Amino acid sequence: MKFTTILHLTVLITAVSAIPNGNNGFRNNRFKNGQNGGNASANKGGASTSASASASASTAAATSAAGSSALTLLQANVQSASDATGQSGTAEAGQSNSATDPANFINFCTGKTLTNGAQVTGGSCNGIVMGDIPSQNNMISSIITSPTPGQNIAANTPFTVSVKVTNLVAGSFTNPANTYYAAPQALSGGKIVGHTHVTIQKISDTNFNPTTPPDATTFAFFKGINDAGDGKGDLQAQVTQGLPAGFYRVCTMTSASNHQPVLMPVAQRGAQDDCQKFSVGQGGKK
Repeated sequence: MKFTTILHLTVLITAVSAIPNGNNGFRNNRFKNGQNGGNASANKGGASTSASASASASTAAATSAAGSSALTLLQANVQSASDATGQSGTAEAGQSNSATDPANFINFCTGKTLTNGAQVTGGSCNGIVMGDIPSQNNMISSIITSPTPGQNIAANTPFTVSVKVTNLVAGSFTNPANTYYAAPQALSGGKIVGHTHVTIQKISDTNFNPTTPPDATTFAFFKGINDAGDGKGDLQAQVTQGLPAGFYRVCTMTSASNHQPVLMPVAQRGAQDDCQKFSVGQGGKK
């Protein structure tokens, strides 16, 4: 039975792969419901009827044998907005066209280096869906309560970074070595399940007003806050070795369980993360 299921899935994948691509590589891949809950592939560019029928029959057989095919895009999950450029009556001047794909970009990463749970420093493509998005009333917001703005801390002296985060079910993090971006964002009680991080970068040796952004690959301190704190949104990270003299920026980076930046339901909103500037070893000089 397992061999039969694998064979059917193989035939299905082969049939779908044979469909000619349009300009963006996905244009002609359309998926429609089969009679048994599977999806037959229909090619607007002229794939053979026999190939389409074979794909439909294979999907139906696999669905029957395995309950449902993990490699099948169900018609109920197709989002029509992904097949539109966005240039409607609500478009703004200078607005860019959205890329389109009638099959939800399910093969977007074809021919590219897959993320596949790893932190690929040379760049990669991740095909995992974005996941659950909270309501507007459950959007995340953060504030750094310590250090305070412009506070000076003694050099090479331990200190605590304290953060207050609303609407985050904190304390959930997966193995970043092999599950990085490997699963969608999830909700619990309508709130995002995940964790936050604290990252500190030196911005200058002399003042709080540099004109060059810091290098994102360089940081003085980084810590994932992987616990739930006090259960009320108050979280802390200990900078146990302190920092050398200089001027710094501390920021939060809030993530879902699999480390992806949290997704919010609307574009116009307050930021979910916070940054604060402070000094070290300056004796009160600003």
